[in-house]
Amino acid sequence: MDNLNKYLNFFILFLLGILIGFNVFLTFIVAPLMFSHFNNRLAGEIMNTIFPVYFSSGWVIGLIIYTLIAVLSIKDKNIIKNLKAFIIALSLLIISYMALHKAVLPIAQNLNSSYYALIDEGKKQQAEKIHSKFKKVHMLSSVLNMLNLLLLVFLFYNFYSYLMKREKLPN
Repeated sequence: MDNLNKYLNFFILFLLGILIGFNVFLTFIVAPLMFSHFNNRLAGEIMNTIFPVYFSSGWVIGLIIYTLIAVLSIKDKNIIKNLKAFIIALSLLIISYMALHKAVLPIAQNLNSSYYALIDEGKKQQAEKIHSKFKKVHMLSSVLNMLNLLLLVFLFYNFYSYLMKREKLPN
């Protein structure tokens, strides 16, 4: 394996590691700290500034990884066949992050804005109906986010295993 391939392989693992770290840090550290130290409204506003960057980074980095695999496939025609599960999982990851970024997040933000507007107007019953819808969208977002974490761990492990098998093969 030449040096360029080694750098590209390292970069793929590095990018996957960044996404895993971002997911774990945001999900298990930042969000719980925000909601335990600030009121829900302020914490939600802060998280709403982070989520677009978080979700877009997932699908943009996924596309970068696709591109790197394509570059690697120029020299190694078998890489696509050997990484079939990886490529399918990467596709699912990109679609999931895009759905979170372009569909789920805007719906949640609109519901949240409507909820607080109704609360500010003193329309508590209407606000609770909106909040109930928000909870369902939030649950969907949380489930997709956890699935993304599982996909990321699978992708990292799968690609790392692929590299280890390649190193053991005689040239």
